[in-house]
Amino acid sequence: MIDGIGIDVVDIERFISSLERTPGLLEKLFTPAERTKPVSSLAARFAAKEALAKALSAGKG
Repeated sequence: MIDGIGIDVVDIERFISSLERTPGLLEKLFTPAERTKPVSSLAARFAAKEALAKALSAGKG
């Protein structure tokens, strides 16, 4: 059963700026293993996590 659908898009340059402006953001959003990935991969992972959060909360009004 599909409970919800989520979608998210991340601008990589804006994502980089956010990481530079907020020092603890990287540690808060990503596991140690994820933090070894290139920033483009982190942006994609962030978009996927945001989409999942939207999908899971879609039916909660």
